[in-house]
Amino acid sequence: MIFKKQPQPRTENSTLPIPSTEAETKLDDRPSVEIRLPQSGYIDHERTRITLEESEARYRRLFETAKDGILILDGDTGRITDVNPFLQDMLGYTKAELKGKALWEIGPVRDIPASQDAMRELQRNEYIRYEDIPLETKGGERRQVEFVSNVYLVNGWRVIQCNIRDITERKHAEAQVLATNDELLALVNELRWRDRQMQLMNRMNELLQSCITRDEAYRVITLSAADLFPEQNGCLAILHARDQHLEVVARWGTEVFMESFFSLDDCWALRLGRIHEVIDPEAGLLCRHFKHPPQGGYLCLPLTVQGEMLGVLSLIDNTVQKGEHPPGLKQLAVTVGETIKLSLSNLKLRDELRRQAIHDPLTGLFNRRYLDETLPRELNRSQRRSTPLCIVMLDIDGFKQFNDSFGHGPGDSLLREFGRILRERLRKSDISCRYGGDEFVLVLPDSSIADTQERVEQIRVFIKDLQIHYGGQRVGMITLSAGIAQAPEHGTAESALLRAADDAMYTAKQAGGDRIAVYQPGTPR
Repeated sequence: MIFKKQPQPRTENSTLPIPSTEAETKLDDRPSVEIRLPQSGYIDHERTRITLEESEARYRRLFETAKDGILILDGDTGRITDVNPFLQDMLGYTKAELKGKALWEIGPVRDIPASQDAMRELQRNEYIRYEDIPLETKGGERRQVEFVSNVYLVNGWRVIQCNIRDITERKHAEAQVLATNDELLALVNELRWRDRQMQLMNRMNELLQSCITRDEAYRVITLSAADLFPEQNGCLAILHARDQHLEVVARWGTEVFMESFFSLDDCWALRLGRIHEVIDPEAGLLCRHFKHPPQGGYLCLPLTVQGEMLGVLSLIDNTVQKGEHPPGLKQLAVTVGETIKLSLSNLKLRDELRRQAIHDPLTGLFNRRYLDETLPRELNRSQRRSTPLCIVMLDIDGFKQFNDSFGHGPGDSLLREFGRILRERLRKSDISCRYGGDEFVLVLPDSSIADTQERVEQIRVFIKDLQIHYGGQRVGMITLSAGIAQAPEHGTAESALLRAADDAMYTAKQAGGDRIAVYQPGTPR
């Protein structure tokens, strides 16, 4: 049946509704045509065609205006069949430069084997996704993109659609976030290390304040410095004032760089009186106290208290470093040096006060206070070991007349010489004290009466033969009286033994002096 479609008004009895869709309206606007189809089939065909045209138009608008790059590839050959404007602008290539080529034949994709493998995987799995791949524009600029590809059928043909999203700015933002995070982590680690340093410093200071001897302090410094300077070898050298040389008393680290003894002039820090830092050993001014030149940099810090040089603190890098030492290292070295030098100065002052408190300033022998502290301890040790202990009381004969005749200057000279003789003639385990005036007490552990008599006799003879001079003139000859008492035979308490030895000495004096007497119980004084 041949008919020409004409617009018809809608009636209640109409069998076909008037089209109300956009497609049907377009049908009404089209010129009249002759269609050799049933009326209902013609309308369905037109609807389908118009729907497809509209769908294609919408897709084309999306394709042309999308803010992501889109590539259309032949699913069988992998060749580019279409590319949207956004991708052209992003990569700097024209559509003609891209169309008909495979992905690995264009500039942005440099890794040809990887691209070919990805294409084979896409053809096999019909989907592939890359979160972050680098592309290069025609102008050489690098872009980070997110790449998603899938395969679908169009009229029976396999088509690959690749969506490419530029994520360069996002990656830059992520990199900035990561960099900021790294900076914060570094800051947190630095704060933790500073807190750890403070704890170590407080611990070192507490231990140093508790040290009684310098050897204890040197051990504390060795252990503490190893924790405070884990990336440096180091040592502490102390100055000996007598001969102006330094001795290394503390070391830490994995290698020994410093000589055990070196001269004051070997260290530039001691010469200059300030910190001496060497960054490059080949270009810096090296100190001469190294066994071999260090491979990395080092610094030496002089330790001075109130103008008095105590020593030097040295830190040597474990590895070769470029640039200056971090400010934190130098500040930590200065802080540690301050703690060390004050602690050592206090120990030195304490030792000096202790020495003055227990020594006689004229003779250099121990004084009566030291005797009172030491004698009970020696007696207890003698009792525990069941060994003899002798006490000797010495008196210079006629010392008062000597002072009256020659004056106090020669008298003091005589006492100093007598102290020197006792120090030289006695064992190191023996104790010699100035008891008062011209009286002296000797404590001889592990010594019998016979051994003690022999040793004191040697001293008496030596003193008698000694020529005393003062001011270039010979001032006379001196003699010695001595009394000996032994523990436990003559007493177990220090007061009883001292009294027994004193009684024996007076017995020797009453017999004319210049002799030795052993205490005899019951002998009147």
